[in-house]
Amino acid sequence: MLSPVDLSLFPSCFDSLAWSADGELAVAAGEFVHIATAKNQERPTAAPQGKNQWHVTRIRVNYFTVAEWPLIFPQRRDDFSVAAELSTSTVIGLAWSPPGLARFRRSVLAVLTSNLVLSLWEPTGAKGQWARVGVVNHTLLASQHVPEELDGLDLRNSNIRSFAWCPPLLSPTPTSGSEEPPEAESRWGIHVLAVANDSNEVALIQVRRVVGAQALSRPYQFEKLAVHALSGTKERFAMACPESLLGAALQLKSRVTSISCGPWLPVANEHSVVSATTVIALVYGTQLRFLKTTMAMSESDPEVKVVPRYETTTEIKDHQPLAVSFAKRTSQPMKGPLKWFQTNQSPVIGLAVGQPGGLVTVLIPRTLYDGRSKTDPVKTRDVLFSSLATENDEVSKYHMEPLSAMTMIHDPENDTCSLHLGTTGGLGAVISLDQLVAGGSFEFPRWHQVKEDLREQFDLNRDLEGQTIARVWGLASHRGMSAVLLSRHPTDMVEYQVASGEATTIGFAVENPASTSAPQSLEELSLVRPDHNRWEAAIAFLLSEKTRQHEGEMANQKIIYAAACCALVGGQSEAIRGQARRTFEHLAAITGADLSEEIEGCSMKSPEISAKSTDSFRQSGAHLFEWCDVCDAGIAWNSAKEAQCTNGHLFARCRLSSLAIQEPGISKYCSVCRAEYLDEELVAASDGHQGSLFGILFETFDTCVLCDGKFQGRV
Repeated sequence: MLSPVDLSLFPSCFDSLAWSADGELAVAAGEFVHIATAKNQERPTAAPQGKNQWHVTRIRVNYFTVAEWPLIFPQRRDDFSVAAELSTSTVIGLAWSPPGLARFRRSVLAVLTSNLVLSLWEPTGAKGQWARVGVVNHTLLASQHVPEELDGLDLRNSNIRSFAWCPPLLSPTPTSGSEEPPEAESRWGIHVLAVANDSNEVALIQVRRVVGAQALSRPYQFEKLAVHALSGTKERFAMACPESLLGAALQLKSRVTSISCGPWLPVANEHSVVSATTVIALVYGTQLRFLKTTMAMSESDPEVKVVPRYETTTEIKDHQPLAVSFAKRTSQPMKGPLKWFQTNQSPVIGLAVGQPGGLVTVLIPRTLYDGRSKTDPVKTRDVLFSSLATENDEVSKYHMEPLSAMTMIHDPENDTCSLHLGTTGGLGAVISLDQLVAGGSFEFPRWHQVKEDLREQFDLNRDLEGQTIARVWGLASHRGMSAVLLSRHPTDMVEYQVASGEATTIGFAVENPASTSAPQSLEELSLVRPDHNRWEAAIAFLLSEKTRQHEGEMANQKIIYAAACCALVGGQSEAIRGQARRTFEHLAAITGADLSEEIEGCSMKSPEISAKSTDSFRQSGAHLFEWCDVCDAGIAWNSAKEAQCTNGHLFARCRLSSLAIQEPGISKYCSVCRAEYLDEELVAASDGHQGSLFGILFETFDTCVLCDGKFQGRV
């Protein structure tokens, strides 16, 4: 069990906690975002688990250059938001992207600040250094180039009120038995952001990472896929008289305050490789709205780009059948937040929506969700927080406190999911999808006991005689483990707090102790459990017939030769050695190089390839061989891990391309096993063109081929 982490901060919004797929925790705290990353314990220690076992980085996110966002001057009343422009740009929302978008296939952190600017952040350089790598608001402008001065409609269109990451849409995987490795889109998918602006438009924006040397200067590209303008309705604020001045003002100024994207469900489409639909739920004013989005992926021209890519066609419109079915319920005003929850085999998809003093759960049949049916009814259930608290529970006094956090925990082993919720009144509750369908009741989650233990500790340390409360500001989950962000306060006195005394705690709990996927210690938090070693698969890919189309370039021939030598000295199977022999014979035929030693070594049990002489570098096919950059001597092939020249200079070999790494500062490392690789972006920036096969190789095998761990810039 992970021990609680104490942080010197105070949350600045609801849902202040986000947990990435790589195990990084992000906390919204005013003008800053605190990111906690588990330290890798290389040796056992008896120290208690706490803050000293986490790398905690504080990032200031409210500074913008003029190029990132121009200075906004006062505008007309309909276009200008005084609160947004006079604020200190504190964090009002944050969320990690699905894995695979950021560098090294990690997650990007999206941060929405109170000046209505949505920016993307990722780590750069040494551990603890983060940088803003993109501003999404530019995409909503007509030209995507920030003018010197924003005003009028452009200002409203570019102000982002709320956002949400959509689940990644995956392309088809290769059939079983195919020698072709899966492409990036089949493993990580297409990454899409759903945003709502001040013009009450919902836009879908595809985010791509740039490949090659250009990624160092402009890492990301944004493409606006579709825009949908929300139609007006007179019932957005049911509690206000529509004929009054207040009602008219509220309807005029209503905005989308919460947005969430549901799961993708496949739909039939003969003209695309993959076609899927999803439902975007949003709180518009005080009403819940549903938008149906259909996305089709088709193959683009393979000659245009280095690796196969897909073009997307997106359509977004109101989900009328779902809206009609939902409109039959009570007209209670909605407030948010929103949370979808579902399993792979469940006949219904659940949605939880916050409302004053409680929440509403909506069960949507899959046939209605994807549009196959227009008449299947939805099932709704109003849950009051007062009904969840017992008479002896201190939470019963604070049942009107708002819903502040929700998360969904999915157990892939049993294909079950549960909805967890927390309030600023200290209430914690959980219900599984099966219990919700059967009409079951909410229960206390395991993190609720962790919260109560921390509250009691705070109470005992200050002798408050039980007059304390633990407010929940965020909930997140990762591999079956839940994390709760809470602050502790006295309840029978006026609390005075200074900035230096701000304190917030992150508590952890394993919701299903029987699960084998949940991390039980800090060391297991970011540990990857690979299915198999992919090193021979990478070598076989380079030695396959499909790489023959790239063998015209000398740089590609050198990579193929290195892979064959690596298979010869490090391969275990006869099949991989047979491929190496055929590759040597083919390279000797097309380059004229003397590879007789390599071909003979394919018949030996423990072969070694001696270093080439100086005369060999003046003959045909000399571009295949490696020589030492220090002394210009030849490099022998004795190991698949290291390279040593005849004068004793020792270098590490890239575990993927098998090339010797002879320059400092161009490597990346596996975060789990510490294996060293060439960093394709740094190599492209320093040496220029490395051959098309080099980019294809690193795009195809984008995680460690030894343990499937993700890379990092430094050890």
